[in-house]
Amino acid sequence: MKQFEFELDCSGKTQDVKKHWQFCIGSGHAALAQRADYVRQLKTVHEELGIERVRFHGIFDDDMNVCVRLEDHLPIMTTGSRKIFDFYQVGRVYDNLLSAGVKPFVEISFMPSALASGKKTVFYYKGNVTLPKKTEQWQRFIKEFAEFLIARYGIDEVSTWYFEIWNEPDLSCFFKGTMKDYFRFYADTVSALKSVSEKLLVGGPATTAGKHITEFLEFCKRENVPVDFISTHQYPTDALGHAVNRERLKAVKKLKNDIHTVSLRSLLQPIFDNVNDFSKSLKGYMKREAERVRKEAGSLPLYYTEWSISSNCVAEIHDKPQAASFLVKTVLDNQGIVDGSSYWTFSDIFEELFFFTDLFCGGFGLMTIDSVKKPAFYAMKMLSSLPDKRYALPITDDDVEMAAFRDDAGNVYIMLYAQNFEEADGSYSAVINLKNAPEFSSVSIEKIGKGSGDPFSIWEEMGKPSVLSPEETERIKHDSQPRTFALDTAKINAEKSAKIFLSDNDVVMLIMKRQLG
Repeated sequence: MKQFEFELDCSGKTQDVKKHWQFCIGSGHAALAQRADYVRQLKTVHEELGIERVRFHGIFDDDMNVCVRLEDHLPIMTTGSRKIFDFYQVGRVYDNLLSAGVKPFVEISFMPSALASGKKTVFYYKGNVTLPKKTEQWQRFIKEFAEFLIARYGIDEVSTWYFEIWNEPDLSCFFKGTMKDYFRFYADTVSALKSVSEKLLVGGPATTAGKHITEFLEFCKRENVPVDFISTHQYPTDALGHAVNRERLKAVKKLKNDIHTVSLRSLLQPIFDNVNDFSKSLKGYMKREAERVRKEAGSLPLYYTEWSISSNCVAEIHDKPQAASFLVKTVLDNQGIVDGSSYWTFSDIFEELFFFTDLFCGGFGLMTIDSVKKPAFYAMKMLSSLPDKRYALPITDDDVEMAAFRDDAGNVYIMLYAQNFEEADGSYSAVINLKNAPEFSSVSIEKIGKGSGDPFSIWEEMGKPSVLSPEETERIKHDSQPRTFALDTAKINAEKSAKIFLSDNDVVMLIMKRQLG
């Protein structure tokens, strides 16, 4: 067992910190926000986690009916190209978000087919990723969109939203064009938005891995194009573009004889799962990248509008404690560096490759489609309970790390986490020596890890059934809540120290309540 020793001066220096992870959360494409279960889950993450906004693709996809041509719907020849702009469904979607207590983080995507220059699409729901055929038509469309929002919600409300232009234009699957094409498209779109109101907040480039920030800002400065914030995305590794190797093809072929009993998730996981080449060198990678991008962004607000442990939508790691420990480390590492972030995503109610109906499908969400809360959900809930004053302690990237906080009443909150990308069986002891500690009336500990806050393990023990009764699902929800127990407060007060035991990917929070009087 590897041993760690930490010191905390309870009267030591603290700094005010911003809970950047509450700024926004990612989600499936826009049309899904018309589902009642989606709205219920969104309300849950707002009320329990403090999430303020939600971001998704496809507000202009064809399934939103924002732009239609008469000739596509009438069996007659028409003269000219007649187009109708209609934002009714957009309004219904945004109404649903606001009713759940969150604001939209508006991603301007994708291109309505009726305005598109080509037919290239992405994902199961076929978002068109081509440039507009006519810039003037696109700008008129964007102006009417902005005017609709202001007429429906008022400029005071809409000016608190953010308008991000497109999604990952540096990837050919999301944008048919060069980055120079994107810069011009950004300028045209922003010009249309700002012509309606200068108060609308606009930004980009919404690239992967913090790319193209400097050249984007140079373009905006040179062309006098407004930019109110910088946005980008980051994952420790990226599954997009990985080859389907021979071993994965063999795994799929073995399933073909029993195809009628196998879910789509079971077919795809052998191909896509574990494509990420995780290594110990990636620990702390997200912080290192954020520090680089922070320098490039200068004084502009920096928002990571997508991030998670993996960009693979059927990665089993999303359902396990590794995602929780990675979330905690990434969130705490990046306090004071990023202004806001958006974890990808809040729910497995999600369609990109397909809508997966397995209880645990390896989806991005903090919750499954049946609202079972995963370890990452509980990790974010733990983080949401922390005070805003953080002790000045080093970030070490070691096997076990500590972060500590203090509230105005002198109560101390200590986070210990053993982040490891692998499902290793490392075990650790951590001694926390307390200096200038007050007398505590109680000390409790909450744990997320194997068997605590871990519904996947319960499902695994049940034999991974493909179908569960409502009663079984409710039992998993009940039995998978994080365990909380009391420590020997008298001993801690006497010895001015606490000893905690952890395993790989455990996250624990100590709450040390100051004795009054």
